[in-house]
Amino acid sequence: MDLMQVMSLAVDDEGAERWAGLRRPFRHSDEALTGTARAWLRRLPPGRRPMRLASQYPRVANGLAWTWPDTARSAALLEDLLVDHRGGRRGFPRAIVNELQRLREFNDGGRTEPEGWWGTLRRTLG
Repeated sequence: MDLMQVMSLAVDDEGAERWAGLRRPFRHSDEALTGTARAWLRRLPPGRRPMRLASQYPRVANGLAWTWPDTARSAALLEDLLVDHRGGRRGFPRAIVNELQRLREFNDGGRTEPEGWWGTLRRTLG
């Protein structure tokens, strides 16, 4: 192992220890979706529902559900989840990142889905 690899491990461990002291204590509710999160998932358009996130990271999905009524807070949380501002984070698997990016697009776009072909036809035919 070269010096750069050793240094990166030291930074990662130090950052993880520092963050562990700031993170709220674990709760049993972190292991499962809350009722709020389940309702939030049902209200999202089917193509925007982060089902992998909900099953693999229920704590994160619960947090998103709680912030979702406030678009600015949910935007800030999504930004924090997608961008490593602290340095040394492992990050989410690619499939989870894709779901978070779709949620961010939906949130940034005013939480409306593009009309699509069928919507245009329905509106046109009135």
